[in-house]
Amino acid sequence: MSPRIGLSQKMIVDAAAEIADQEGLNSVTLAALSKKMNVRPPSLYNHINGLQAIRTELAVSGLTKLLDHMADSVTEQKGDSAMLSLAHAYVDFAVENPGYYEAALLKVQDKRMEIVSDHIVQLVSKLLIENGYANEKTAIHATRGLRSLLHGFTALIAKEAFELEEDISESLSFSIRTFLSGLLMNNKNVM
Repeated sequence: MSPRIGLSQKMIVDAAAEIADQEGLNSVTLAALSKKMNVRPPSLYNHINGLQAIRTELAVSGLTKLLDHMADSVTEQKGDSAMLSLAHAYVDFAVENPGYYEAALLKVQDKRMEIVSDHIVQLVSKLLIENGYANEKTAIHATRGLRSLLHGFTALIAKEAFELEEDISESLSFSIRTFLSGLLMNNKNVM
């Protein structure tokens, strides 16, 4: 059977991301994709090797898009400004692209995921070290702490758990500044 003209792996992954954005990652099935794309399920197999392959491509694409969004946010910035921009870029991406974000958190065995994950860790660690918030010894711990803080905000926003009238963006900035102050204090004590 020849591939359907006009259908591509990218189109399938984009459609899967739309389903995941609207209904959650578990709603991405071959049946849901074929219905959304108005094709028979076997037609998908001409472009992608099953549901696990779709999830892997979603994960790689989501993590890559997150990295790009974070990296773009810190171009030519330093200090608190760079870290605040990075934090807001992370949370904004996750809120605006819940399907890709959920997929980016999947544990998939794919070399591309390892490479992109390493680039994210290097980006954040480098910023933390260059701006005096961490040193070579503490950078990974600080990166993990920041990721935990950002993921926590993301998860709470997704659950609409911030019900008070105070601006969530300001709360995020306050939390990041407080976290960075703690890192500065700790970095001075370690040196």
